Amino acid sequence: MRALVTGASGFIGSNLVDRLLAEGAAVKCLVRRGSNLKWLKNLPVTLVTGDFHDVASLAPAVADAEVVFHVAGATRARNRAAFFRGNFEATRNLLLACEQYGPPDQKFVFISSLSAAGPSKGAPLTEEHEPNPVSAYGASKLAAEKAVLEFSQKRPVTIIRPPAVYGPRDRDTFLLLKSIHRGLHVIPGGPGQQVSLVHVHDLVTGILLAAASPRSQGRIYFISGEGHHDWRTIGAYAGRVLDKRFRTLHVPWWLMRLVALGGSLTSQFTATPTLMSLDKLKDMRQAQWLCSHARAQAEIGFQPSLDLLTGLAGAAAWYKAAGWLRPQIKKG
Repeated sequence: MRALVTGASGFIGSNLVDRLLAEGAAVKCLVRRGSNLKWLKNLPVTLVTGDFHDVASLAPAVADAEVVFHVAGATRARNRAAFFRGNFEATRNLLLACEQYGPPDQKFVFISSLSAAGPSKGAPLTEEHEPNPVSAYGASKLAAEKAVLEFSQKRPVTIIRPPAVYGPRDRDTFLLLKSIHRGLHVIPGGPGQQVSLVHVHDLVTGILLAAASPRSQGRIYFISGEGHHDWRTIGAYAGRVLDKRFRTLHVPWWLMRLVALGGSLTSQFTATPTLMSLDKLKDMRQAQWLCSHARAQAEIGFQPSLDLLTGLAGAAAWYKAAGWLRPQIKKG
């Protein structure tokens, strides 16, 4: 396989690159000027610099790729327009580049998000549910999905919607484990939110199964782990794998809103958008983010291999080996 991966310097993209190389693929990585390439150093990949807002600059990247894995996207942005620029407009322009410069049988695999479908109410979402995003991020991902589905009239495409992804190299997983390692589990609002999760290794497996399957043409797939979890359970599992006792702190929504408001205001005056914002809070306040991978199991043979406890244990081991989680020095 000759593959192009966008977002290859990030968490999901770099794990996908590793798997593609392990399976013998020739890999090109589309990167921006100034990208942090630490996960790609010394790998046998071809780096191509391009700009999603300059279609012609994308030509060398897409020119001979059999499969384009579009992982890149904006998960943080100053405002709604910036989310649409980073997700919808970037995806539309990459599709234009594929049409103009890519081979006619090239397959396009778009990594979207459960946020594009919106929160669940009761039963886990399936791909048949009408999308109802509640944030600008989710709306921008849904707009990108629609562009990809329109493109399916010309070229083979598949859309992957993961829920929250965890595993080695993920900063959010690290912050959770780091906090519990220090003896504190912070839960925004109440403890009752239920979420689907997927380990990055299982997500990569689902992505590659979808890329290889002829049944995936024009299809959308939720790729998730088994079951659903609340934040108390997630914290308890993290405490077990770290062998740490911890206190749980519930942060009330009014305080979370103040933090989000501060983050949104700060983002207007800084080069990098903050992690917490009013738009992010819209997603965080939902009671359920659940989805079912039944279609992916039936059509492309996807089956998650890692339960949450095993997945967190592996992630914790990776963070320790990488020096992200350091042993605490006891004062005496």
